[in-house]
Amino acid sequence: MADGLSRRSILQGLAATAATVGTVSLSATPASAAAAAAQPKPKPPGTDWAAFDAAVRSAFDRMNMVGAALALVSAGEVLHTTTLGSRMLAPRRPVTTTTRFDSGSTGKSMTAAFVATYVDDGTLAWDQPVVDAWSGFRAPTDELTRTLRVRDLIGMASGLGEPPSTSSHFGGVTAAQLLQSVVNLPVVDSHVDKTFFYNNTMYALGGYLPLLATGVAPADLGAARSHAIHERLFTPAGMPGVILGSDPRGLSDDYAAGHQFDLRARAGAIPYAPFGAYGPAGAGYVNIEDMTAWVRLQLRQGVSVNGRRVVSAANLAECWKPHVPASLLPPELDPDAVSVGYAMGWIREEYKGGSSLVWHNGAFDGFTAFVGFLPQHDLGLTVLNNMTAGPAGIWFYTYVLNLVLSERFGLNVGVPDKVLATEASALDDLRTLGSKAKPVSFSVVAPYLGYYEGGYSLVREGRDVVLNNSSRAVPLQVMPDGSYVMSEGFMVGAAVKLARETDGTPHIEIVGIETVRRTTGLG
Repeated sequence: MADGLSRRSILQGLAATAATVGTVSLSATPASAAAAAAQPKPKPPGTDWAAFDAAVRSAFDRMNMVGAALALVSAGEVLHTTTLGSRMLAPRRPVTTTTRFDSGSTGKSMTAAFVATYVDDGTLAWDQPVVDAWSGFRAPTDELTRTLRVRDLIGMASGLGEPPSTSSHFGGVTAAQLLQSVVNLPVVDSHVDKTFFYNNTMYALGGYLPLLATGVAPADLGAARSHAIHERLFTPAGMPGVILGSDPRGLSDDYAAGHQFDLRARAGAIPYAPFGAYGPAGAGYVNIEDMTAWVRLQLRQGVSVNGRRVVSAANLAECWKPHVPASLLPPELDPDAVSVGYAMGWIREEYKGGSSLVWHNGAFDGFTAFVGFLPQHDLGLTVLNNMTAGPAGIWFYTYVLNLVLSERFGLNVGVPDKVLATEASALDDLRTLGSKAKPVSFSVVAPYLGYYEGGYSLVREGRDVVLNNSSRAVPLQVMPDGSYVMSEGFMVGAAVKLARETDGTPHIEIVGIETVRRTTGLG
């Protein structure tokens, strides 16, 4: 963690060598039947859930987690549910099956299905040029403006990137500003479906496109989307209580608070962070009951647990088809994966023996989530927890997933223990960093206090020097080389440098994210 952990690196996972991936049909064919016969046989339905729970609880405790909920399902039923720990550290109230957690980017799968409902009714088509659906669309080049398709907006391979600082400013952007920002995005590849780039701006545009196509004004997109996605997706899917927004307080009596470790590896609560107009890229509060309904909708090929057809099987399956390689984990933590690719709101992995895993994770300040399913085995898994992805939240769901893969299907055997070791090492790295960090000298920092571009401010609060941005308030500590480090918060361990421009103006560099100039001092 010495170099910090950016939100994009959390969402994309730990980069490894790209794997070649192709589109794989879920329909039964002689070839797929032969592959299914050759793959490891799943354990019979009589799973030892007591032993499973004991292993999960042991990992939960070893990782110093705060709270979590998880469930395994089939198309026909919820097979098993487990809740662990507390909604928050104080007061300590137990997590229940109705406790709401931030779903993070698992919501991208929901946005994709929402768009699919408009493909079903003919409002949109997957290969339709975006500009034909909404004449106001402008990409960075004339060619991309003419040729980018509906599917490209939510496929993470549009050829467009976005600044690493984007997620630091979610709350300060309106929908209209988000739409206007697309024209200024960097071009990372002149061709679509060649380069995987995790892009929340393009994804949010994709989630708004059905509404823009039906004449909704940019200023009205937030309210219109909330109404439409509840009416078209959440309510018929059996998820009517999903809360769209950044803060569940006042909207639910049973919700979790987000947490993160500090530089001493002690867990603490952190504020709810704003998601603003980026909601279609994944913002909402769900409980494990919502998520079981959601993953079962996938296994039931678009039919809800209430028996209602929500989205066509064909257009739902289109969302599961990978089109660009996406390297996410080092090989030692996913050894039996043959290929990994991004689809539309889903990631698809093919494993040795023919098993497929269709999944997505999510991470936002204080929360990590996972949803996935193995279509050939009629099995789904969802995991919610109230710990920031790095250095623990992502490893908790990875442990649970690989416990299922190894115990039930003989895949990734030995990985659960490696995941425990990886998380322990990450916490040790944090403690090592913390042992080197010292309190800030106020006399040294005083010339840099003030207000900065991008909504940042650097202020003294009691014994701390705090870097503020929106609801995030992060104390800094100083390192032996004179640089600074975030001592808690979402990006605990991230490096910060204070310096001056050539004209003498102070600036703050959040290493690897952005540099902002001071606009006003504190006098």
